[in-house]
This record gives sequence, structure tokens and C-alpha cells, in this order.
Amino acid sequence: MRRTTFWFDAATCSGCKACQVACKDRNGLEVGRLWRRVSEVSGGGWTRDGGAWRQDVFAYHLSISCNHCEKPICLEGCPAGAIVRRDDGIVLIDPEHCLGCGYCSWVCPYSAPQYSGTLGTMSKCTFCVEDLEEGRDPACVEACPVRALDAGEPEDLTARHGAPDMAVGAAPLPPVGLTEPALHLAPHAASDRSGEPDTVLAPSPARGLREWSLVAFTLLSQMAAGIALVAGVLRAALAGESTSDLAFDPAAVDRVAMPAIALFLLAALLTSAAHLGRPVRAWRALRNLRASWLSREVLLAVVLLVTAGAATITGHGILAWLTVPAAALYLFGMTRVYTVRTVPVWNTAMTPVNFTASALVTGGLALHALLWSRAPAASLPSSAAVTLALGLVALLIVVWVGLRFGLGHRMRLRRPYEDSTRVGPTPAGAGLAAAATVTLILASLGAVVAWPSAALLSAAWGAWALAVASEISERQAYYGAYRRVGV
Repeated sequence: MRRTTFWFDAATCSGCKACQVACKDRNGLEVGRLWRRVSEVSGGGWTRDGGAWRQDVFAYHLSISCNHCEKPICLEGCPAGAIVRRDDGIVLIDPEHCLGCGYCSWVCPYSAPQYSGTLGTMSKCTFCVEDLEEGRDPACVEACPVRALDAGEPEDLTARHGAPDMAVGAAPLPPVGLTEPALHLAPHAASDRSGEPDTVLAPSPARGLREWSLVAFTLLSQMAAGIALVAGVLRAALAGESTSDLAFDPAAVDRVAMPAIALFLLAALLTSAAHLGRPVRAWRALRNLRASWLSREVLLAVVLLVTAGAATITGHGILAWLTVPAAALYLFGMTRVYTVRTVPVWNTAMTPVNFTASALVTGGLALHALLWSRAPAASLPSSAAVTLALGLVALLIVVWVGLRFGLGHRMRLRRPYEDSTRVGPTPAGAGLAAAATVTLILASLGAVVAWPSAALLSAAWGAWALAVASEISERQAYYGAYRRVGV
């Protein structure tokens, strides 16, 4: 297959931004939305040499747009199937199918997809396909006064400009193997210095995300999954107990857990719609199950919701048991959404461990607080079920606090971005987690010395509230740590 490709000569580019202006004019882009942008890479400095000062300053420019990759990660991730790749390799976004979720922008190492606030959908370079089909060059190529840009089929570009440099992934550009871009590059002579300590890329890559709706969505849905998992453990552990010694039996666990799972998940899904540019198209999130883990995450959430809802309505024990594997699969699907190859700060073992710990602790605390709220007050201090519930969540929360204090780490990033970034829990989150542990210990002591049920319930709900506050702090830090590979 012959593949339409860009050629860019970094040694020739003057940084005039004529290509950027032409692209905006050709496509009618508003202020702030760039399908092609010119970035400056600069570095070096002055050093004293005896009585003289010497400098080794360098600067060059990169003109970057969508590179219509052979392995477009935006296409892989799009849940709506709104991104397509034509036979000639050109990658396009169909605005009629796009949800405006922005996931393609998160994962693209070239920052190509741009959100349109007017349309509520994503957009990007189209390679000026209408011009190509009429035999003209793309607007950016036609506008370049120094002919640093060209476009065509690889063989023709090689004939006109010579063989491309296969080290196209040299910093600050991402490694070629991530997406295999349709870009032939003639590098600047100073490109091999782009990894030096004082190198600056302007404008700098995206850093950090402020995603309040997704903070709420991930925490609510993980809590629902945690309730399902902890309920399964309690259900199994209580199965052989004498009902006369139980403040709540397996059936009572299901009567509390199943509606809680359904309500938390329903709230999570409704909250996630606030993240979309076009919420009315939310149903399209299931259209790319073949390739998108985001699509699969939504499906797995719906499966868990339907299973818990059916268990609530019918009271059938088998359906309650099915929520356990459904919850485990949902957590797995969620971790796959975030462990993507272009976002190294998320693509670590921290993500699945942290998400699972969050689910078990917040879900476990919520479940046992709900169960205590329903249990007869007189049976609370001596109940085997209460002791079991306390022991389980105490173990979970101790492990969770250990993760809060020990899981954070610093990750070194490629120049010319940042030297390193902090990934993991914030001090505030760790402190709240410790407070939740102390509160739970007090509740455990209260069960032994027969505190009044109101005090026990207050301690239980207090531990849950502190744990949720810790998770909110941690999840904001998680999104704030976002750094992708690329420009």
C-alpha cells in the first residue's frame, strides 16, 4: 500500500509559523486550536574559559501535526470508533460519531487531536484530503517559504529529498516504534543535543490533567467493585456460621451490597457523562469493543450494574455471586485504560495495585458501615459477623496505608521535558489514610468493650469518609502527574 507521508527538514525551517497560520486559515480554526504547530527546541549556554566566556547555544524548530501513523494509538483507544484510517494511510476523525471524551488527545504522542469547544468533539489535521484529491499540496506545505515541508508518497519524497533519517524518534520526538508515524525527517545538526539538561521545548508538552468528573467516576465505580469483592468474601466466610450468633447473615450482606453496587455504579456512569463534549452520544462508547479498552471498560461497568441490579430485584444468590468476577473484570478493564504505552507515568505496576487497593478499602469500609447501620444494636458488640467484618477491613486498610506511604516514586522523563515527576499519593492523602486507620482501630476497640451502637456507627462512617477523602486527594495527584511521551 502506498502511504501518504510528510517530509520535514528541521535544518531548513526558520520557525516563521507560516505553516501554522495557513493551517488555521484553511480549516477555520478558532484561537487556541492548532492542527499544526511550530515548536522551538533550544539549549546550551555560556561557560568560562580562563579569562574568556564561550557559548554553545543551539536552537532549532519543529513543525508538528498529526503524522497519520501506521499504528495510530488514537484509533486504538477511541471508544466510539470515530477515528478511521483510509487505504492511503490518512487518519481522520468523524465528527458525527465523536463523543468528545478526549482520550485520543491523552494518548497521542504528537498532541494532534484538539478539542473544539464549539462542536464538543475532537478534531485534527486531515492532510487536506480535498486538496490532495485535486492534485494540490496541503495548505501547510504550500505556505512554507523555505520549502522545509513537503508531502507525498515515500518513494517520491526520497527521490526529491534523499533518504529520510530513520532516527525520527530522537528527542524531543517520541520513539518511532510507539506509533510508526508517516513522517520523513531531515534532522537539525543539534538534534542529538536535545537531551541535555538545560534544553527547553516551547511550547512545552501537556502536563497534568484536571478531570473532576473522572475523579468522581473512578472512585464511585471502584467503590462499587470493592463492595462486590468484599461482599463475596463475607458471604463465603459467614456461610457456615450459626444464624443465632449473627448480626447479619449472607442474605443480609446481599440485601445491603447489591443495591449499593447498583447505585454507586449508576452514579458513576452518570457522572462520567459530564466529561463528554457530546453527552447525548454516550451510548456510542460501546462501538469499538474490538480495539478500545475504554469501550470495554464501559461494557464491563454496565455488566456489573445489570448483574447487581438483577440480584437486587430477584434476590437470587447466584446473581450476587456473579458480581464478584464481574467486579474483578471491571477493575482489570479500568487499569488497561490507563496503562497505555505513551503515558509512562501511568503505565506502571502502581496503577493496577492502587486501583485495586482503592476499591477494596473504600468498598469494604462502605459495606461494613452499611451493614452496621442495618444490624440490631444489641448484637453489635458480640456478633461474629461484626468481628469478621472489622478484621477484614482492618487488614485491608493497614495494607492500603502502607501503599499510601510506600508506593509513591519519582519517574525520570526524557529531556527536554522535566527531569522527573512525582507519581503517587500526596502527603495529605497519606495523612487522611492514617486518620482512617486510627478511626477504624477505635471502632474495633468499641466493638470489644461494647460501646453504644451510635458511637460504633459514627466511627465506621468516619473511617469511610476519611478514606474517600484520601482517595480524592490521591486521584487528583494521579491525574496531575500525567505526562505523555512526545511533543
